Amino acid sequence: MFKPDRKDLLVVLLLVVLCALFFWRFLTPSATSRVMFPKGDFSYQFYSWRAMAFRELRQGRFPLWTNCIYSGYPLQADPQSALFYPPALVTYLANWVAGLKTFSFRLLEWEVIAHVFLTSVFTYAFLRSQLKRRLSALLGSVAFAYGGYLTSYPLLQVAIVESAAWLPLALLGARALYQEQKRSYLWLVAFAFGMTILAGHTQTSMLVVYATLAYMVYQAWRTGTPWHRGLRDLLFVLVIAGGLGAVQALPSLEYARYSTRADLPVDQAGTGFPPLDLVQFVLTGLVSLWQPLYIGIWPLLLAAVALRTRALDERRRGDTLFWLGVAVVALVLSFGRHLFGFELAYLLLPGYHLFRGQERLALLVSLALSVLAAEGADVLWGALMRRERLWLRGLARLIRGGILATGAALVAAIWLHRQGIDPSDSGELPNHLAILLLMAVGSLALLSARLYNGTRRLGWNVLSIALVVVNLFSLNRAVNQAPVDPVYPPAPATQLMAEDESQFRFQDDYRLPPQSACVLDLEEVTGIAPIRPAHYERFLEEAPEAVRWALLNVKYVVSWRGSLVSREGQAVPADVVHTEGEGKEALYVHRLREPGPRAWVVRGVYQARDADQVYEYMRSPLFDPARGAVLQEQILLSSAASGGADSLSFVRQTPLRVQILAELPSEGLLVLSEVTYPGWRAYVNGKLTPIHEANGILRAVLLPAGRSFVEFRYVPISFYLGLALSIIAWVLLISAVVSLIYKGRPLTSRRAGETPA
Repeated sequence: MFKPDRKDLLVVLLLVVLCALFFWRFLTPSATSRVMFPKGDFSYQFYSWRAMAFRELRQGRFPLWTNCIYSGYPLQADPQSALFYPPALVTYLANWVAGLKTFSFRLLEWEVIAHVFLTSVFTYAFLRSQLKRRLSALLGSVAFAYGGYLTSYPLLQVAIVESAAWLPLALLGARALYQEQKRSYLWLVAFAFGMTILAGHTQTSMLVVYATLAYMVYQAWRTGTPWHRGLRDLLFVLVIAGGLGAVQALPSLEYARYSTRADLPVDQAGTGFPPLDLVQFVLTGLVSLWQPLYIGIWPLLLAAVALRTRALDERRRGDTLFWLGVAVVALVLSFGRHLFGFELAYLLLPGYHLFRGQERLALLVSLALSVLAAEGADVLWGALMRRERLWLRGLARLIRGGILATGAALVAAIWLHRQGIDPSDSGELPNHLAILLLMAVGSLALLSARLYNGTRRLGWNVLSIALVVVNLFSLNRAVNQAPVDPVYPPAPATQLMAEDESQFRFQDDYRLPPQSACVLDLEEVTGIAPIRPAHYERFLEEAPEAVRWALLNVKYVVSWRGSLVSREGQAVPADVVHTEGEGKEALYVHRLREPGPRAWVVRGVYQARDADQVYEYMRSPLFDPARGAVLQEQILLSSAASGGADSLSFVRQTPLRVQILAELPSEGLLVLSEVTYPGWRAYVNGKLTPIHEANGILRAVLLPAGRSFVEFRYVPISFYLGLALSIIAWVLLISAVVSLIYKGRPLTSRRAGETPA
């Protein structure tokens, strides 16, 4: 591991400048120049959750559970909530220190931008630890941080970019561990793993861990490390990292068992790049609006230089073959079921069957090619052998041919474009071809200058970096820019519901911004979380819509339907209280005349043998949710006639605790219109009572005749166990770091081969 000096600090300062230039329109105080990330998952999922969590934190409650979506949702168990991710906690703190009453959308944007900067710094440090020249490491850092992958959809998927940022730091620790034979670097690898787990994108975290473990095995082999020591190192890292991230990992693993991801079919898991996306390596905008495989023309050529020249000279091979292997394997897997190879990973790699979107392996393709580009720059900027010069002259001739072909394609594309024909997905094929032509000409000029004029002048190196910056910034800077527009603008439909002080939920038929309820402190029956409770998903699909509304305390339906007729054709008594637009854009707000309650008592119980029969009962026209409940377990209720009306009153209701005072003339089953999930406990008059699952999803408890005090508490054992393990692991990590500092022997100052006490 290198020891940073003033020149390295200047490079970091340059990376700050580059980040500011790339994102300046997000950072500028000028309202006329400012842009925002496009509306989508960034705003409707990640921002809405942050807004809800910040509101709960301001009220002194930690948002382990939220009622704003899915009629109750284990928010903290969803890994993408990232509630314990340190940078996210810093953002919450910044909002609070700033005195903001609502979570700032711009601060969330800045948090993501900061992670792109961290990625560039970590990548530079990793490359600097193995390359001779700073500018080589800088080039690779820029290619990875501002290449097509990290600057495309990961910017809108907050958890992806934040999980990916820690990969180069983990690799830095893995390399230093074996190259310098310092066991203290195990803590650095474990720290990076822990941070990527807490950042919340489990699939990206899996890729980070797999890639780093493979690199550790490779480095152990290269340095002749005994296998038993290498195995101990792997186990140590995994145990400590698991402890650091346990507060998130254990609830998430539990949630996975009950979610729609518990058993993902191979067809769904196998989505990935179509093979034609290979063209992204050279030409952007033709087959996709995104360009996640693109790292730039000059870096791609430098990667080829690294592969060829290192093959010609054993002494200069370095890690080239390893990164070539990573690029090839990741690329093959990124095509999913379109290319044979994915099925092997699906069957053999732990956890691989839980995720779809195999194109996310472009993360490893992009990193591997960026590392190879940095190695190629290091070779090209040094002394060249005669046979290397001959090969480079051949490469220059190939580039000249490519320039001629690109020029001809550009002329044809311009002519077609003016005829109204553009076969590209972007609709701007001539512009993308023009940039390709410019970059090819620039690359040829740099290569020719190196071959015929040498590399002694700093100006050539600076121009090389500048070409990469111009290339990537021109194509990627504006990809995720959108005009500033309120994410959740004031709307009469939501204002009407916000002013209703009664207890209710609403159903949105895709007429409101997704997850509006989380921002407006309302409750809805759906959401856009990518991982959903499986039993609730089935309920939404199979329960008759009118029954669903009754069971879920739905009072408002925001819909395109002019009259409230369920999907089964049943007319539901309701009043239209608001309308907007017309035709396909029409919005109607229906208020049900007799909405179902939040809690009620039934004395009729239907015994179902399995979940299929539960929905058979519920689809029966004789089924009355107010009088009976369907259970898959047998319970006995007294058949004695009631002597009066049931009385229920809510004493306290928060997302984590519900207290009800009940007075019944006879024994009955209390049904609460909230979703069952492990961790919920029920107490009747202070005594722990079993929770039964009524109607496929709802919590229910048996109550005796007379007065009863009922309390539902959310006490997830997986969370508290994970929290305890994380506290222990973080204490150990901090203690190890403090010990190193206290002894006055930081990681970079030990003598080679010295083992820490």
